[in-house]
Amino acid sequence: MAAALVAAGCATGPKRAEPLSEGRDRSEQPERPTPDPEAAVEGTVEERYAQAQAFLANEQNDAARRVLTALTRERTDLSGPPTNLGILEVRAERYQAAETWLREAIKRNPDNIIARNWLAHAHRENRRPESAEAMWLEALDVDPDYVAAHVNLGRLYEEVLADLQAAVRHYRAAYEASDGTELRVLPWIARLEERLQSRSPATDSNTAVGADNASQGGSAPSQQP
Repeated sequence: MAAALVAAGCATGPKRAEPLSEGRDRSEQPERPTPDPEAAVEGTVEERYAQAQAFLANEQNDAARRVLTALTRERTDLSGPPTNLGILEVRAERYQAAETWLREAIKRNPDNIIARNWLAHAHRENRRPESAEAMWLEALDVDPDYVAAHVNLGRLYEEVLADLQAAVRHYRAAYEASDGTELRVLPWIARLEERLQSRSPATDSNTAVGADNASQGGSAPSQQP
C-alpha cells in the first residue's frame, strides 16, 4: 500500500494536517503514466510533492524517498517531508530511522499530530508500548478530538496493556469525536463491556483480550484526521 503523503506545508499549518492521498484502490484511480524514478525532479515544492505522490502511488518508494529527502534538507521550515519519510520507514519496519525522521517533523512543528501518530505506532511495533501510549497521549494534548489517536490508544489498551476500561473510554471518545462516523468501534465497545460485566474486579485488570481482536492488528495505525 502506498504511504499517505502528508501536506507539504504542515510546518505551520492546522493541527489537523490532511494527507494529499490516502492510497485509494487502484481501480478508482485514473490511468496515468508510470513516472521515471531516475529522472531529475524540479519545480516548486508543490510540484515536487506531486511527483513524490506519483512515485508513492506506483510503489516506487526509493524514488519518493529521494525527493522527500531533498525537500527535507532544502526546506527546514516544513515538517511534511520528514513526516512522510518517517511513514515510509515505519512501513519498511526500520523503526530507528522512522523515529529520527518523525522526531525531526515534530521538532519543526510541535502540532504535527500525524507524525506523533506514526511515531507511536513505531514504538508499539518495536515493543515499546509505554512509549507508544505516551506519544498518543501527547497527540491528544494537541488535539483532544484526534480520532486516530483515540482508536489506536484503545487498541493498545485492549491488545497489549490489558486495560479494558481505558480501551472502552478511548473507543467511545473516537466515536464521539467522529460525530458518529467511526462505526467500527461500536462492536468493540459492546464486546468489551460484556467482558467487563462478566468478570470480577479482581481479574478484570489483569486479563488481556484474546486474539479475536487481531483483525485490527498492528500493521498500520489508524490515520483518520
